[in-house]
Amino acid sequence: MTANRSAATHGIDRPGPAGSITVAGCGNWLIGADRIGPRVMTMVDGRWGERVTTCDIGTGALALLDHLESQDLLVVVDACVGHGTPGEVLELEPGLDIGLTRGTSAHQIGPAEALTVGRHLYPELMPRRVLFLLVETDGLTDELEDAACEQVVRILDREIGPPGGRAAATAGDSRPEEGRTPWQNKLICNESRA
Repeated sequence: MTANRSAATHGIDRPGPAGSITVAGCGNWLIGADRIGPRVMTMVDGRWGERVTTCDIGTGALALLDHLESQDLLVVVDACVGHGTPGEVLELEPGLDIGLTRGTSAHQIGPAEALTVGRHLYPELMPRRVLFLLVETDGLTDELEDAACEQVVRILDREIGPPGGRAAATAGDSRPEEGRTPWQNKLICNESRA
């Protein structure tokens, strides 16, 4: 078996329809400096209706491989440290033409490295365009986090188009209420939308 297998070898045959968009959040709700991705996913869940797929991939960036569908646009929302001022939102279109090195382990794979792996394993499933929205979290206060998350949503609206899904009318604060986990808060929020 070769390392450069096609997606069909794995039973994956899901090219995305024209105009397909995926927004993926990376991070961990339990770590304040790493919750940007999941928080933004909560804020935009259903915002654009069925025309946009949103997914919270957690901290395992290789999970991005499960969401490669030859889409027109893949947006990755994540935290970063040491690349700007606290709360600054960076917009990057990464070059994925870097080679894989033997010294890289699964513990060192972030979203860019995961997409590089995807380009090598499943070139036919790679998105036409990849955009990273990274929020600098070193020294981040709650107020700066709120502002940064709102700015990410505005950038997403600019890239995707105006809201048009069920969450547009019901979007609220995505912070968990006192005494609740983010998952409990999301369940309560989803129940109120039904």
